[in-house]
Parts: sequence; structure tokens; C-alpha cells
Amino acid sequence: MLIAILAVTATVAEAQWVVTFQDRTKQDLNGVYFIDQRFGWIIGNGGIVHVTLDGGREWLPQDARLKTNMKDVYFRNREEGWIVASGGHILRTDDGGDNWVLSFKLEVPPSQGKQGFNSITFPSKKKGWVVGTGGRIMHTEDGGKSWRQQESGTKEELVHVRFTNDNRGWVVGGKGTILFTDDGGRTWESQISGFNGYLYHLEIRGKNNAWIVGDNGTVLRTTNTGSSWERVAIDTRKTLTNIAFSNNQDGWIVGWNGIILRSSDGGKSWIEQESGTRVNLYGIAVIKNEAWATGEAGLVLK
Repeated sequence: MLIAILAVTATVAEAQWVVTFQDRTKQDLNGVYFIDQRFGWIIGNGGIVHVTLDGGREWLPQDARLKTNMKDVYFRNREEGWIVASGGHILRTDDGGDNWVLSFKLEVPPSQGKQGFNSITFPSKKKGWVVGTGGRIMHTEDGGKSWRQQESGTKEELVHVRFTNDNRGWVVGGKGTILFTDDGGRTWESQISGFNGYLYHLEIRGKNNAWIVGDNGTVLRTTNTGSSWERVAIDTRKTLTNIAFSNNQDGWIVGWNGIILRSSDGGKSWIEQESGTRVNLYGIAVIKNEAWATGEAGLVLK
């Protein structure tokens, strides 16, 4: 009995999520990114950007000089970072976010309706990608000084992009779209997801392993660079918005209605944790044994 009590106590402690910060505007926080255990950033609607220099004990506002919705954030190191914002804006900082400058603005005819970017990644200093509406993929080879469009082969909205190096990367989006390149985006190959809803986020570990989350409790997993994707059985139909791994075994998923799932076997199975909230969660970042989640009402969980 004593052993059982200790085991339950350890499980509860491990699964404890607490609110560590709430933005005073209570606008949605769409993303969180930590470069190490001290330095991290959160972004949200209405131009929200906050930085922590002490592992999240304090969050300090930064002025991106743009009051639109911040969609995705990516930092290469403590100084160089990028944000994509609604309206087709790409912002860059070279000083950890003390100053943000406009790197690129998408110009489209009004007849095409609202167009923009959803995600950004830089696998190296010079090469980066952004993806967005209408199947748009844009690429830079000069550190963001200029951007050129690549042929994606789809008109579906593209939601998230990640690369493992300058050549190999994936993009996911609407109607179960999965695109893969092994030549730096000169060609994009469509991979079969077996799913027709939205896919929102992907996580890559190593050379061949990747996971994707999406609508209706969808978790997809590949161990062969996407030659085949298998659906992982989980006990929820809630929309899953983000996924992150701290190592090859330990991973977390967040989604709507405060859902948080945890895996300790490389994503083969997932168990729900008690988040303590029922608001939609959009962002997650994991650094060693610390995990962070952001979502509606300006909430930051740890």
C-alpha cells in the first residue's frame, strides 16, 4: 500500500501544471519559444511579444512596433530571432528582441482576399522558410534580405514548417496536407496522411522520425521520413494544436479545452495530464525537464 501511495503521489507531482503568467490584456498567446533554460519568448494577438531572461520567473514586454496578431516565433540563438504576423509580415531581431525590424511584407491584390504567413523556420543563418495561405512557401538564402516563392504544388493553407538541415524539411496544413523536401525546397513531394482535416504542427527528432497533430484528436507518426504515416490511437477527439519533445522518448501535446497529453515512449502512446484550465492551448516549448504552454486569455502554464 505504501508503495502504491508513493507511486500515485509521484504521478500527480509529475503532471502538475500551474499558471505562471497572464498577460494583462488577456489576448490569446499563440506561441512560446525557449532557446535555453533562461531565455524564452511568448507571442500573441495585438502585437504581444514578451521575453524572459530568468527561466520564466519574470516576463518583460517587447515592442515589435506592429499591433497585428503574431502567428509564430523562431530564434536561432539568444540574439537572432524571427516572427511572422498576420498581414504577411516577417519581423527580425538581432538583439534578442530589444529591437524588431520589418524584414518582408507580402503584397497581394485586394481581389485575392486576406493572405499571409503562419510559420517560419531557419535551419541555418542564411537559409529560412515561411509558409502560409494559398499553398505559399517562400525561401531566403541570404538571411532574410530577400525572399523568393517556391512551387508547393498545392493551394491549401500551409500552417507549419520545420527543417532538420538546409535540405530536409516538412510542411503541414489544410486537408491533411503533408509536403516533404530533401533538396532545399527545389521540389516538394506530397506525402499521404490518410486524413482530410487540418494539420497544425509537426515535430522532428533525428533524421527519420516525425510527428504531426491536428483536428479531431489526430496524431500521426513516421519512422521512415514520411514514406508512410501511421495514426496513433489516443483517447480524445479534441483539436490538437502543438507538439514538442524534450528527447527521443518524452513528448507533450497541447490543444483545445486545456488538453495536455504526455508520452514517455517516443510517441507510441499518449496519456492525458491535468492542465488545470479549460481554455484552448496553442503553444508549447520543452527545455530539459521544464515544459511551457500558452493559450487563450493570455495564459502561460508551466
